[in-house]
Amino acid sequence: MEEMIKIEELEGEDCLKLRDLWEEVFWEDSQAFTDYYFQEKAVRNHAFALKNGQEYVAMLYLSPYPVMLRAGKQFVCREINYIVGVATKKEYRHRGYMDRLLKEALAFIRAKGQPFVFLMPADPRIYMPYQFTYIYDRGIYRMRAENNSPEIRSLTEEEFHILSDCASSFLKEDCDVFIRRDSLYYRGMEKELRVQNGGICFRAGTGKEAEGYFFYTEEEGKGEILEAVLPKGDGEWSIYNSGKKEPAIMGRIVDVKSMLSLMRAKKEEIFWSMLIKDPIFPENEGIWKCRVTVGEAFINKEEKGVLDGGKQPGYECEAGIEQLTAWVFGYKEAEESFRFSDKEDREATICKLRGIRRLCRVFINEIV
Repeated sequence: MEEMIKIEELEGEDCLKLRDLWEEVFWEDSQAFTDYYFQEKAVRNHAFALKNGQEYVAMLYLSPYPVMLRAGKQFVCREINYIVGVATKKEYRHRGYMDRLLKEALAFIRAKGQPFVFLMPADPRIYMPYQFTYIYDRGIYRMRAENNSPEIRSLTEEEFHILSDCASSFLKEDCDVFIRRDSLYYRGMEKELRVQNGGICFRAGTGKEAEGYFFYTEEEGKGEILEAVLPKGDGEWSIYNSGKKEPAIMGRIVDVKSMLSLMRAKKEEIFWSMLIKDPIFPENEGIWKCRVTVGEAFINKEEKGVLDGGKQPGYECEAGIEQLTAWVFGYKEAEESFRFSDKEDREATICKLRGIRRLCRVFINEIV
């Protein structure tokens, strides 16, 4: 009998129905971590799953986060979905199930008006066909030889508030994209790190300020620093910055207008036009006319077609949605991201694009 595979959308506590599939596919996760995820995270998520009769055979979770996005001198907070828990039962793989789930999830995210989506890939090759590209490399910190593991303790309520205030101030100064930090965020993160045999290593200053902190986990005797914020440097800490980075987060723009509306000019007003290609969302594909000032952006799609008068291209440069994503988040420069319609005007267009204040400094280290 031919299998009847149908897609199911799950919200809140209904997401708990996928625990058996999670435990089967992510068998390497500890019981403590799985318990944490389904008690603390899954119940606040949105999920898409494929069901064969009464059996769930593939799944994808959307975990919503309040993300701070720089728009000129100000920040705006937008709900952005983090794709996690992407998995298919072994015997059902290579049947296009994940293709269905990813496209369904991306359409859901676009319908919510979110500018982009992000994920931490187990294998980036899975997501490249859907125009995901890296947008953030995580700094690699190491323990000093004389300190094999840091001293971890539970934070007090006052320390959570000090930590969140100081971290928010530092991140707003040094970053363009990050998860909103408050005491609730750090309390939840402490729980998550605890089930990974770690915690938050925090040091307070003389007043109501923090000298810095880092997130530590330890699995199978191996310690890892997931995040470090050390405004005064690492000289007095049990960890140090190795100076190396590793690709960590991939992203994809799902709404060009919403995304580019966050761009600002560094100085004078800038006009430019570009052709964007997107094989999944025709709404993103076409010529975009952009006028960006120091305080706001005006982004409109040209509806009359690619050619202006049937002779010359009506745009200065073009890119696929993945190249646009890499440029917006500062992972690649304009020269690497765009093709230029007029070689003679290439340098002038690049000069314009260099005058745009992009979201270059991404800081996203969440696991789930």
